[in-house]
Amino acid sequence: MRDKKIRVGISGYSLSSIENKEGIIKGLPKQALSIFSYDFVQSIEQSGGIPILLPIVNPDTIKDQLADLDAIIFAGGEDIHPKYYLDYKNDYPPASDARDQYEFNLIKEALLKEIPILFVCRGMQLLNVYKGGSLYIDLHDSTSTHINHWVVEDREKPVHEVEIVMNDFTKKIFSHHQLKVNSVHHQAIEQLGEGLEVIGKSEDGIIETIAVLGRNDILAVQWHPEMMKEEKNAGIGLFKWLIDEAKQNLYKRGQEYEKSFR
Repeated sequence: MRDKKIRVGISGYSLSSIENKEGIIKGLPKQALSIFSYDFVQSIEQSGGIPILLPIVNPDTIKDQLADLDAIIFAGGEDIHPKYYLDYKNDYPPASDARDQYEFNLIKEALLKEIPILFVCRGMQLLNVYKGGSLYIDLHDSTSTHINHWVVEDREKPVHEVEIVMNDFTKKIFSHHQLKVNSVHHQAIEQLGEGLEVIGKSEDGIIETIAVLGRNDILAVQWHPEMMKEEKNAGIGLFKWLIDEAKQNLYKRGQEYEKSFR
């Protein structure tokens, strides 16, 4: 069981026929598309896993979609609609309601399945909102941060440091309490959701890393480790951790299965 190739699901974007009405991105005019970050595909393969792309599907299909997965990554992307965490009734063009609804259902089923999960950028914000927390709609409008958290040029390069709370959980993942990370986000956690724990912040106080209480196989980060594959600590190391957790999870389940026949 430990030698089995780990199958890691990756969430992605949905491009509607209206958004792709001119066929500028790919395909034909008005052709709807699913889009995934190739950085995640490379990171999973480089870590010894098999990337499995997860397009948006109907809620009734999600359990089957997850059936053969050993781990899952909730990837970055567009903003979560503020109606999910604020009394917000205005139009919000950057949001993708189809993706929001799908990923909220996906989180629910992934948590019930009890497989290792890595939440990245939007993914971390999604987890926080799912757990009843809130977000800053825009960091530079809502906070007094002196750090530019939206750095898209040379996005693989570190922008700021993150101070990690070192404990039994974080020591399995990070070799040092200070990480240098990239930064490609304009939103962040404001109020922490129920059952979540802050395990890392940037020097301006922005939450950069959270964990789920009672689970040692779930990690959420605000930066983009898939874009920092050369960085062992804050980059590729997170994917190797995820796959190692999945292998251990499979091994434990295999042992429990064998015990049930004794």
